[in-house]
Amino acid sequence: MPTYTVEAFRWTGTYYNSQYNTSYQATFSDNDGAYQGGGDSDEQVQIDGGSFNSTASQPYKIAVSFTDTNGNSHVEDFNFFYTSDGGWYFVPEPDSEFTVGATLGSYQSHTVGWDYSDVVCFVSGTMIETPDGARPVESLRAGDLVTCAEGQTKPLAYVLKRAFSERQLERNEKLRPVRITAGAIGLGVPKRDLLVSRQHRMLVKSKISKNKFGQEDALVAAIKLTILPGIFLEPNIQDTTYYHLGFEDHEIVFAEGAPAESLLHGDDADLITSPEAQAELEWLLPFSNGTPTTPKPKTNIPSPSLQKTIVQAHLRKGRNLRK
Repeated sequence: MPTYTVEAFRWTGTYYNSQYNTSYQATFSDNDGAYQGGGDSDEQVQIDGGSFNSTASQPYKIAVSFTDTNGNSHVEDFNFFYTSDGGWYFVPEPDSEFTVGATLGSYQSHTVGWDYSDVVCFVSGTMIETPDGARPVESLRAGDLVTCAEGQTKPLAYVLKRAFSERQLERNEKLRPVRITAGAIGLGVPKRDLLVSRQHRMLVKSKISKNKFGQEDALVAAIKLTILPGIFLEPNIQDTTYYHLGFEDHEIVFAEGAPAESLLHGDDADLITSPEAQAELEWLLPFSNGTPTTPKPKTNIPSPSLQKTIVQAHLRKGRNLRK
């Protein structure tokens, strides 16, 4: 069954009008792309690598005021879920200004219903490095060899795709790709403009990451890079097809010469809408005695707040992301 991993904050015990100094990793196991709480008996959630427990109650999306760590005021939507392992938690939306250290304010309004909406994939036309040279991502098939980090070649387990219309992108900005212009990451990296989904993580080198994790390599979401010169949300809205490259393990591939992650099982299974594709992805996901497991990332994936800190440090010091 597909899994979805997010950063969450525990509301029970802290509540409104309080500072949140701890975040948790929540991993959902679900056979569809929507969180439904007590309305879905197949839905389970794991907190910080513990056991999977059932969900309950309603899938509330609640607008709440808060103050970020810089003292700025905001009102944003937060996705609430309930589990017998800890009670109520909430998940900030992608690109939220709510991070560890922020102070949650008061309830504003709510609706019922939310889904696992991250997308992690390449746009059609992207050139992917293979032992036989660069190939368009749309030409790749399961079994094809792809050049990965450290000079290794790995066979693709699957290639999945989903197309979005111009109208869909106009209605939902979060579906629009991020453009990384040639050389924006480092000298000659990427070789030409690269389009990826907002949550697609790129490999950067950072002393902040080394101080935190003991190694410089870190995977940072493309949307977090948009404060840097030459990286921005694509302004030209048009029909867009995203491709997912999946391997047996999480890998680092080269897209337009830039190191980027492959699909990390669990990040974006919600994009696979056909029953056939859902069945294929479910079959490929790792299981242990019927219990879903979270695959090990190829390298460090800092929390969203630390990713932001890493990028801000590079901007402040004028360093590219390969130094």
